[in-house]
Amino acid sequence: MRRRLLVIVFALVAGLIVALSVPLVRATAERSVQTSFIGRVEDGAWFADMAATALESGRTGRLEAAADRYTALYDSRVAVVDADSEIVVASRPLDLKEPQVRSALLRALADRPAQQPSVVWPWDDRPFVLAEPVKRDGRVLGAVLIVSPTDRARSQVTDHLTLVGLGSLAALAAVVIAVATPVVRWVLRPVHELDRATHEVALGRLKTRVSERAGAPELRRLANSFNVMADSMHASQEQQRAFVAQASHQLRNPLTALRLRVENLEEFVNDPRGLHELHFAVEEADRFGEILDGLLRMARAEASEAERRPVDVSAVVVHRVDAWRTAYEAEGVRLTLTVPDGVRALSLPDCLDHALDTLLDNALKFGDGTPVDVSVTRPPGGDGAGAQRGQDDGVVEVTVRDGGSGLTAEELARAGGRFWRSTRHQNVRGTGLGLALTRMVVEAGGGELRLAAAEPHGLAATLRLPSAPPPPGAAP
Repeated sequence: MRRRLLVIVFALVAGLIVALSVPLVRATAERSVQTSFIGRVEDGAWFADMAATALESGRTGRLEAAADRYTALYDSRVAVVDADSEIVVASRPLDLKEPQVRSALLRALADRPAQQPSVVWPWDDRPFVLAEPVKRDGRVLGAVLIVSPTDRARSQVTDHLTLVGLGSLAALAAVVIAVATPVVRWVLRPVHELDRATHEVALGRLKTRVSERAGAPELRRLANSFNVMADSMHASQEQQRAFVAQASHQLRNPLTALRLRVENLEEFVNDPRGLHELHFAVEEADRFGEILDGLLRMARAEASEAERRPVDVSAVVVHRVDAWRTAYEAEGVRLTLTVPDGVRALSLPDCLDHALDTLLDNALKFGDGTPVDVSVTRPPGGDGAGAQRGQDDGVVEVTVRDGGSGLTAEELARAGGRFWRSTRHQNVRGTGLGLALTRMVVEAGGGELRLAAAEPHGLAATLRLPSAPPPPGAAP
C-alpha cells in the first residue's frame, strides 16, 4: 500500500511540477522571442525610413551598403521590395514565394503591423521573418524584409529548459522521499474531491462545489478558486440563457404581427404563383418561430444527446432547396441538387433546416454568381452499415459548394467565429453570426461543420451528421 501511495504522490507531484515548469519555460521562450522581435522591428523601421528615400529617388547605393553591413553583423537577410512585390535590394537571395515570407510581405504591403513570431523551441529552426511597410505621406511604397536565424534564441531556451528540467527532477526526488504515508492520505483526500468536481463541471453540472476546509492550504486555495470559477461559469451561462429568453420573447410579438399581416394579404393576391410564394412566406414565419424556440432550448441547456431524433435528410434538403430556388432564380444563379432517397441522420429539431438556410444564403451572397451545388453523400466508412445494425456510427454529409472566390487559408481558420466577416465582404448584408450559430447548433447535436476550399476554386461547406437507424420495418 505504501508503494502504491508513493507512486500516486510521484505522479501528482510530477504533474504539478510539469504544470509549473511549462509556463515558466514558455515565458522564457516568449521573452526571448519578444526581445528579438523588438530589435528586428527597430531595425526594420530604420531600413524602412532609408528605403522610402531610395524608392522615391531610385538611388539605392546607400541602402545596399547598409543591408550588406547588417547581414555581415547579424547573419540576417535583408531585402527591399517595391509596391509590385519586386525585389529592389537584397543582401542575399530571398525567395518571396516561401509561405512565411509571402504572408509577412502581404501584411506589410497592406499596411498592417508585423506579427510577433510564435514561441521558438530548440527543435524549431524556422527563421524570424519581419516585414515592415515602407511609407511616405500615407502611401505604401514597398516593404522591408528581414529574415533572421533563431540560433541564439533557441540556445537560450535550451539552456533554460535544461536548468528547469534538472531542478524539477531534484525537487521531485526530494518531495517523494520526504512525504510519509499519513501525509499522502491527507493530501489525496481533497484532490480526489477536486477531481470529482471537475468531472461534474465538465458534464455540465455547474452547481458543483467543493469543500474549502480540507487539505493543505494550497489545496484549500485551489478549492476556493475552483468554486469561484464554477460560480462565474454558472452566472455567465445564466446571463446567456436570460438574454436569449428575453430576445426570443421580444421577437415573438413582432413576428406574430408580421405573420398575421402576411396571411391577410392572401385575399388580395390572385396570381397562383403569388399565392404559392405567400404560403411560403407564412411557412417561413412559422419556421422562424421554431428557430426562436430552439434558441431558447439551447440557452436553457436542454439540447442534449437524448434530444436528438432521426431526420429524413433527403426530404429536408429537397424542401429547403425548393424554398430557396426562387431567390436563386431572381439573382440568375443556377442551383443544382444531388440527393439519394431515404437518407436519415440524427439531429436536433430543425437543426438541418437552419444550417442549410445559412449555407444557401452565404453561397448566394458570396458565391460571385457562380452555380451552387447541394449534395448528400455518405463518405467511406460512413455508408450507414452501422446504422443498419441499429447503431449511429455512420456519417451523413450535406455539402453546399459554390465556384466563387472562396476564402484564404487564414480566413478559413477564422470563419465561423462570432461576428467575424471577411474584409472583402464588409459591404454585403449580414451580421457575421450565421456560421457561428450554425456551428453551435450542429455541434450541440453531435454533428460537425467543415469549411474547405472547393476545386478548382470556391468554397465547400459540409455538414457532417451521425447517421440514424432505418425506421422500423424498413428493408435492410
